[in-house]
Amino acid sequence: MVEYTCSRLCFKADLIEPLKDDDSFIVHTPNGTFKFTKADFYRVFSNVIETKSYQEGRIYSYQSLPQRAIQFLISGQSKSTIPKQPKKSVPTKDLIGKEIRMKIKEIGTIWRNSPNNPQIDNEVLKNWNNLIEEWIADKDIPLIIRKETNKRGQSFVHPCGREIIVSDNTVAIWAYSNVLKGKIFTISQIKKLLDEKELPVVFMATKEIKAKAKYTKPLGSYALSNWRVCHIQSVGFNTNTNIEDLKISDIEDHFRKYVNPNNMFVLPKEIGYLGEIDEFIEEQKR
Repeated sequence: MVEYTCSRLCFKADLIEPLKDDDSFIVHTPNGTFKFTKADFYRVFSNVIETKSYQEGRIYSYQSLPQRAIQFLISGQSKSTIPKQPKKSVPTKDLIGKEIRMKIKEIGTIWRNSPNNPQIDNEVLKNWNNLIEEWIADKDIPLIIRKETNKRGQSFVHPCGREIIVSDNTVAIWAYSNVLKGKIFTISQIKKLLDEKELPVVFMATKEIKAKAKYTKPLGSYALSNWRVCHIQSVGFNTNTNIEDLKISDIEDHFRKYVNPNNMFVLPKEIGYLGEIDEFIEEQKR
C-alpha cells in the first residue's frame, strides 16, 4: 500500500499510476487521513487526472479541501465538522503588477530564443498543418476532442454523421512527440492508425476506460517525460454543451487548435506552469 504525507490533499502521479485499480493509497494531511483505491481516485477525481499538473508535473494539490474528498476520510477531523469552503472573492485590482508581468514576458522571450528550446523544422510544421487541414476535410475520419474527459476513449456520432472521439491531452502530446522526432504522416496513415485503434487517445488505459471505451491505446512511449506540452491559443470549448449538441464547425476549430503542433510549444517540467501565463505564451507565438 502506498502512503505519504502532504501539507494539504495532493495526488502524486508517480506513486498512484503504477497501482492496480483495486490497490489503495493513503494521504496524511492536516485535515485528516484519506484512503483511496486507484479506481476511486479515477472515478471521483477524473478531472484531476486530465490536468497538466498531474499529467506533466506529476502532482496535483488542493489549496482547500474539496467536499468530495470527505467520503474518503478515515481518521482525523470529523466529517461533520469540516466546514464548507467559502467562495473566493475575485480581486478587483491587478495583484501582480506591470513590473512583474514585464519580467514574465522577458522570460518568455529568453525561452523562445534559448538553445535548450527544441527547434522544429519549418517544413515539418508545414506538413503537419497540411495534414490537420486534410484530416478535418475528410469526413470519413473521426475528429478528436478534449472535453468530458471522464469519457476518454469513447466515441459519439455527431448529428452531421461524423464520429467524434473523446480524449485528454494525449493526442496533443503524441503529435508533438512525433514533431520533435521530425516525423510526419499521410492522411492514409492516420486513417489506418484510427481504423486499427493504434493512435493513442488515453494517457493510461485503466480497467474502467477499457470497459467503456472504443479507443484504448495509451500514450506509452510517446510520453514526453522531460517536457510539458502547452497550447498557444486556448483549446477549451468554454461551454457545458453536450458533445452531440456542439456545432461541427466549433468541433473542427477546436480540433485544429488542439492537435496542430503549430499551436503548441514545450517547456521543461520544472517551469511548466509558465505555459499558462498570457504574457509568457504571447512570446511563444511563431
